[in-house]
Amino acid sequence: MRTSGEQSLPTAGDLLDRFYRQSHTMSTLEIGASLTVTIEKLAFGGFGIARHEGMALFVPFGAPGDTLRVEVTEIDKRHAMAKLVEVLTPSPHRREPKCKHYGQCGGCHFQHIDYQEQVRQKAGFVKDALVRMGGIDWQGDVPIHAAGEWQYRARTQIKVEHREMGFHRAFSKHVVAIEECPVLVPELEQAIPELRAALQRVPQGERVHQIEGACGVDGASWAPDLPGIRKDLVEHRVLGFSYFVEPESFFQGNRLLVEQLVGHAVEGERGGLAFDLYAGVGLFTLPLSRNFARVVGVEDERRAATLGRVNVKQNQCDNVHYYRETTEQFLKTNKQRPDLLLIDPPRVGAKRALPQLLALQAPRMVYVSCDPTTMARDLKDLIAGGYDLESVHAFDMFPQTYHVECVSKLRWRNA
Repeated sequence: MRTSGEQSLPTAGDLLDRFYRQSHTMSTLEIGASLTVTIEKLAFGGFGIARHEGMALFVPFGAPGDTLRVEVTEIDKRHAMAKLVEVLTPSPHRREPKCKHYGQCGGCHFQHIDYQEQVRQKAGFVKDALVRMGGIDWQGDVPIHAAGEWQYRARTQIKVEHREMGFHRAFSKHVVAIEECPVLVPELEQAIPELRAALQRVPQGERVHQIEGACGVDGASWAPDLPGIRKDLVEHRVLGFSYFVEPESFFQGNRLLVEQLVGHAVEGERGGLAFDLYAGVGLFTLPLSRNFARVVGVEDERRAATLGRVNVKQNQCDNVHYYRETTEQFLKTNKQRPDLLLIDPPRVGAKRALPQLLALQAPRMVYVSCDPTTMARDLKDLIAGGYDLESVHAFDMFPQTYHVECVSKLRWRNA
């Protein structure tokens, strides 16, 4: 998942407030109040949703069907937050978490819920975003694609605080030390003791704030430089293409599902010219080259654009041209109309580029997103501007978390 410095990202509270706008019903709730509630469903943001006196109540670590005793911790005009005190009647979907750090580490949100229910709820997140955020009367299904729920993550960012390494503590920016992480591929998880030992050998005065790791077909690599730890490019293989990336590079982290994601995004798309905007290291650019006479990849981050060009050359994709520019800069000077627009914007979405994208009137568009709320907001504008939404598929690239990847396909209405 990429982030962008364009604007600050919404907090979990912002997402909840935007997602579940309630009426201004007066409530007798008070902070510290003890309540017995039943969890109705999960919310995008990682919470269980209950209701009390017409107000939405968000409870971390709740499971759909749970009856819980909770304590109110925050109250807003439209919703309240509560902490779980006791499970009175467990949901049939509740299970024992696999990781011993679960609940303290903030990296996972749903390990206490069986995986089939996680997937079902995430399809609901996407449908809910389309209706609530996009105002889209989507009558179709949202098929969701999933693979294994453990040992899937081939990319990680380990936080460092006072020479202790781990992940952010739940609901905090402080670090909780970890000894295991069952969502990581074995090559990354097994390196944790070695990384911890290397961190202690870093010279005094040198500060390490974050350790980034990636695992490819040739093993794991880490950044920054740590004593005795490999730092090098790693190779990923997707749909017959080789991609070389740095540990710091953005690349889809789910090694079990990445081929399905890319395959679906490019399936059935063909023509003379395709634009791949926010292209990164070329994950979608290279497969598009098989069915388009020409492909233009656009990426503004220096190292990603450099690696994109390396990957184009390495795979002998002679019909691909790579530009290091922002999407807005590229579109400002572009004078070509592509047959296909494929965009994979950062978490904040593509709002700034939408007027220029609409001006192209490309017959086909594929929108790949790691945030269904910003995707739905952008789809609303794209539909108003002349596109019809044909399909929305979800991909559970992040099991045990509330995150979900989406691929939306659109057709220009007057094409």
